[in-house]
Amino acid sequence: MFKSKRYDDETLKHLQKVQIMMLKDFVKICEENKIMYFLIGGSLLGAVRHGGFIPWDDDIDVIMYRRDFERLDNIMQNKKNDKYGIFNVLNEKNYHHTWPQFILKGTAFIDWWGDQVDYTPNIYIDIFIMDNIPENKIKRFIHRWISFTLNQMVIYSIIKYKNESKIKEIIQQIAHYILKIIPISSMTLKKRCIKTYRKYENIECNEYCDFPSMHFMPIYESKDFLPPKKAKFEDIEVNIPNDYDKILTRLYNDYMELPPEEKRFRPAPEKIDFGKY
Repeated sequence: MFKSKRYDDETLKHLQKVQIMMLKDFVKICEENKIMYFLIGGSLLGAVRHGGFIPWDDDIDVIMYRRDFERLDNIMQNKKNDKYGIFNVLNEKNYHHTWPQFILKGTAFIDWWGDQVDYTPNIYIDIFIMDNIPENKIKRFIHRWISFTLNQMVIYSIIKYKNESKIKEIIQQIAHYILKIIPISSMTLKKRCIKTYRKYENIECNEYCDFPSMHFMPIYESKDFLPPKKAKFEDIEVNIPNDYDKILTRLYNDYMELPPEEKRFRPAPEKIDFGKY
């Protein structure tokens, strides 16, 4: 994806403040309903290395077991909540991510693809989901690659991509136009994709995969996460994986080393609206 707009300091600090509010409320919902969650990705790195946000980060990432997300989704869909909601791949027609988001109603976080969908993307917390994955290496290979392919098809069926690499952009846009022509809806692809993610849901497994992750479908063991540890994230205490060192090393190698100064930024969205917050 090609994005070059930068945050000004005031907007980024405001966004981080709003997301801390969201995280507090998210944690409260999870704790009140005995739902397990963990920080992951850049948020986990921020908790361990900075005691909160990576100074230039603009979002919060959590991860859950599938069973815990289903309980959270059920609560959010069936209990009236004027402040928060869940964007789920199966409940928003043009939502193109195959991971859910915990969203703040009455706000806007409109990225470069915002004019390609018919809803308003909100300020969010990303929720990644761990699904069972088989121990058999052949089954695992097939499962991961079918899941990866379906995930890409869901994205390309909705969004016409931009890319710094013109070759990649051409390939991605060809895929987009092909999927617009063939007689199969994006919702059909979404249902097939999630069904594939959950294929081994009722089979006893010792390992889990976050299929839509940008870190190419990492595989985790239960002992990587349980029992959870507690860590400080800004002014609150949150769950982090038990073996956070193993996870962060896998994701970022020498994760305590800061990146070069020229890489210490996150591209800003095309438009951000904090509403009453």
